[in-house]
Amino acid sequence: MNPSDLQDPRLQLRQKMRARRRQLSRAQRTAAARHFARHLAPLLRPGKRIALYLPHDAEADPGVIIHRARQRGCTLYLPCITHYRRSRMRFLRFDQDTRLRTNRYGIREPDPAHAPDIAVRLLDLVLLPLIAFDDYGGRLGSGAGFYDRHLHHLCRQRQWRRPRLIGLAYEFQRVTHLKSAPWDVPMDGVVTPLGLHTPRRAVSKHGDPC
Repeated sequence: MNPSDLQDPRLQLRQKMRARRRQLSRAQRTAAARHFARHLAPLLRPGKRIALYLPHDAEADPGVIIHRARQRGCTLYLPCITHYRRSRMRFLRFDQDTRLRTNRYGIREPDPAHAPDIAVRLLDLVLLPLIAFDDYGGRLGSGAGFYDRHLHHLCRQRQWRRPRLIGLAYEFQRVTHLKSAPWDVPMDGVVTPLGLHTPRRAVSKHGDPC
């Protein structure tokens, strides 16, 4: 590790939050998964196209959401990394019989040879994993930048309806303020076991509506 990394507050926060997530018991994670699905129930309507993720490293688990969304006739998609060096990804169709593979980070994803992709603009909802969040729509991700790069163009669009970007997290992942980077994409809200947290303002911390 570069000695300067030890002074990086974002790195320190990532390490702290990952450690706290790993300390949660199986019962706590299972209970939280049920709460996530209950709070998101109004958005799980028939025909909705929803991108989500499969949990890794004790991330907030959308497993119950997946089950209930399928019951209600939603169409689901998962991220698939297409270029590691350039931080590129796509959302691919995720059905019950979708063939999955494990990528180099140990995360399960659809095999692009057997699953069609979808343009972000056609999605209704994107559920995001995160390390930490604040009250202004700020999100701290894992640091690889896949989501921010794939979603950043949404902040420049003004003419068409964009999907809602909702994070999933535990309440302890909430912090007072996250210093944003130019490439960070603000969220429309975060669901924790306590409910849906909406940003205090509907603009990015750079002053541009998003």
